[in-house]
Amino acid sequence: MISLFWRYSQTRNNVFPFLFLILTIVFTYLTFKESLYALTGVFIFSFLTYIETVTQLSFRAPQRRKPVLEEDGWETVAHPTLAGSVNSYIHEASSKNAPTLILIHGWTSASSRMVGRSKVFIDRDWAVIAVDLPNHGGSDSVDKWTAERATSTVIESLNHISRSHPHLFSSGVCYYGHSMGGFIGLRISHRRGELESNPQILGWVLESPMTGYTEIFQETSKILHIPKFIQPLVLWRMMSQFNSLNHERPNLSELVETDSPNWGLTNEPTLLVQAADDERLGEIHYLRLQRSHDEAGTRHLLTTEVMDELRHSGCAVHNGRDAVVIQWLDQQSFHSSSD
Repeated sequence: MISLFWRYSQTRNNVFPFLFLILTIVFTYLTFKESLYALTGVFIFSFLTYIETVTQLSFRAPQRRKPVLEEDGWETVAHPTLAGSVNSYIHEASSKNAPTLILIHGWTSASSRMVGRSKVFIDRDWAVIAVDLPNHGGSDSVDKWTAERATSTVIESLNHISRSHPHLFSSGVCYYGHSMGGFIGLRISHRRGELESNPQILGWVLESPMTGYTEIFQETSKILHIPKFIQPLVLWRMMSQFNSLNHERPNLSELVETDSPNWGLTNEPTLLVQAADDERLGEIHYLRLQRSHDEAGTRHLLTTEVMDELRHSGCAVHNGRDAVVIQWLDQQSFHSSSD
C-alpha cells in the first residue's frame, strides 16, 4: 500500500506540497502552547513545502496546446503508450521503398506546426512520420513531464508504427527535431537499440536544438527565485523525482548526465540549423553540440548553418531554412523513391 501511494504521489504535482501543508497545520495546532516548538515546526514544514512546490513546478506539462494536425494527405494513428494515447501522423510516399522522415516538434508546439518543414522531404517523395509529444497536439495529458519519458513515448510510437507500417522503416530514416525535439533526438540516438525495426539512420536535422538541462535548471531557478544556497537541495529533489518518474530507466546521479554528449550524440551526418539570435535558448546549446562533436572526433559529421534571419519560434514556414536543408540533402547520398 505504501509503495502504491509513493508511486502515485510521484505522478501528481500537488500531493507532497499539500501533505506538508496539512502536517504544518496539524503540528502547529498540537504545539501551539509551546511557541518555540511551534515556530520551529512551522519553519521546517514550510521549508519542506517550498522545496516540494518548486520541485513539482519543474515537472509541469505545458498548459496550452497547438492545434491537431488535420491536413489532407496525413493519416492519424493513435496508439497506447505508458504516457497514455499518443497521436502520430503519417504522410505516405508514392513508393513503398522511399526513405522516411521522423519529425518531432518542440516544447508547447505540435506536429501541425512542423508540416512546413516536412514539405522539403515530401517534395522529394519521402514518407513522413510526425509524433505529438505527451500533453501536446492530440496526445493525452500527463501530470508530470520529462524529456526522458517523452523520448520513451516517441520510441513506443515508432515501434507501434513499425509493426503496422513496416515499409516506412525499410529504406532508412532521417530525424528532424526542433528545439526540445532536437533534445529528444539526441536521446533517441543514445537509445537507438530500443527501436524494434533497427532502421538505418541516414542522418539528422537539428533546428535550434536544446542540448542539455544544466542551463534549463539555472533558468528555472531564476524564474522561481530559488536562492542559491537552496539550489543544491532542490536539484537533489528534482533528480530523485526524475528517477522515480523514469523508474524503468537507469538512475541519473548528476545533472551533467542530462547534457550532451552524456545525454546523447548523433553518429551520422547531422545538419545543425541555428537561429543566430536565439531568443529562447541562446548560443550555449548549439556551441555545446559543436564542442561535443569536436571532443568525440566526429566534427566531420556536423554541418552547421547559423542563420541571421531565422528565429527560434514562429518560423513554421521559412524559405531560407528550407534552402539550407535542400542543399544539405543534395550533399548527402540520400535518395528518394523517384531517384
